[in-house]
Amino acid sequence: MRELPPETSSLLLYLGILLLAARLGALFANRLRMPPVLGEILAGLLVGPSVAGSLSSHLGHRLCLDPSTPEGGWVGFLADLGILLLLFLAGLSLEWEELRASGREAALAALGGTLWAFPLGFAAAHVLGWTSLEAAFAGGVLVATSVGISVGTLLDLHRLHSREGITILGAAVIDDVFGIIVLSLLVGLAYGSLSVLGLIWTLLLMLAFFLLIFTVGPRLVPWILARSTGVRAPEFSLSLALALVFLISSLAEKTRIAAITGAFLVGLLASRSPLSRTLREKVSVIGYGLLIPLFFAEVGLRTDLGALREVGPGILLFLGASFLSKIGGCGSGALLGGMGRWEALRVGVGMMPRGEVALIIASAGLRVGAIGSQLFSMTVVTVFFTSLLTPPLLKLVFGRGPGRGYLPRQGQGRR
Repeated sequence: MRELPPETSSLLLYLGILLLAARLGALFANRLRMPPVLGEILAGLLVGPSVAGSLSSHLGHRLCLDPSTPEGGWVGFLADLGILLLLFLAGLSLEWEELRASGREAALAALGGTLWAFPLGFAAAHVLGWTSLEAAFAGGVLVATSVGISVGTLLDLHRLHSREGITILGAAVIDDVFGIIVLSLLVGLAYGSLSVLGLIWTLLLMLAFFLLIFTVGPRLVPWILARSTGVRAPEFSLSLALALVFLISSLAEKTRIAAITGAFLVGLLASRSPLSRTLREKVSVIGYGLLIPLFFAEVGLRTDLGALREVGPGILLFLGASFLSKIGGCGSGALLGGMGRWEALRVGVGMMPRGEVALIIASAGLRVGAIGSQLFSMTVVTVFFTSLLTPPLLKLVFGRGPGRGYLPRQGQGRR
């Protein structure tokens, strides 16, 4: 066997440590009867710059996994593949008719969350004495939900197939569209060149993507997968399904929609195929064996606890706005959609996490000089705490009230 170059050796060492930490963290969380997702996030935090790096630097050597290194970049790419597979599995676990039936509840939940999040973020920023433009970016940061944490937790709790789980997924897809629209408006305001034509073009691209998916996709994707069964090549159907995930996720990105939304929709379309159960089993092996734990550990790894030193007591107000906006806003929307109080509360909690869109909005504001470093640091802290608190809170609210004894169909959850 040939000797590996130092770069490859470092990458393999990085990958091995992070994967081992993630799995041990999940095992530890399981022992405490907490969602494994929580253990994986904390494991990433412990081996990353914030904890291991800070402690080891006092000994004269900074020994930690650093996402800013080339090795960290490669592992980060694998983690991105993990979230795509997680959302693909979520789509495979549902049926088209179920998601369509929850359309009214999902739309109202997403709309309620947006209508609460922006004003609450704006008001919190004004209380802190920020400018109107900074306050607008603060409101934008709180708008979009990062559904990956919630999906992982719902799978662990065997609740993805519940009414609340389906509503959370549908609302997150709609929420993604709202987040991109808000981002376009904020960047236009920051540059002083808000373009109506640019906004219309963005909306038309999104509309074209969803029309393509919802009109051609339901027939085309199952047909393609059905034809693959006759090909005499090992795991050809699996390769073809993954190729569709990557291609449509790429198309989603090109049309200003998150790649994870594209991956979820491919899974939803593939769930209509007779191969859906087989695909779910095979993708689960790849996903939960390697890529999905890397994604959750990466969330902790990239968390900068040093940002806590910059935010001051105002972060409590901002965090309060972030929690209230989704629990109250999405929950009230779900209530209007006909859900009960406990169901609506679960939807609100499931919509709490903030992630990539929040960081993109804050980064855009920082880049154009519309916001200061304090709001960016607050965004990082908000992403961390909403990601960290959602799993135990979801477990808590699903364990109480009507529907706590819900039994899902088989095939969900981790192996």
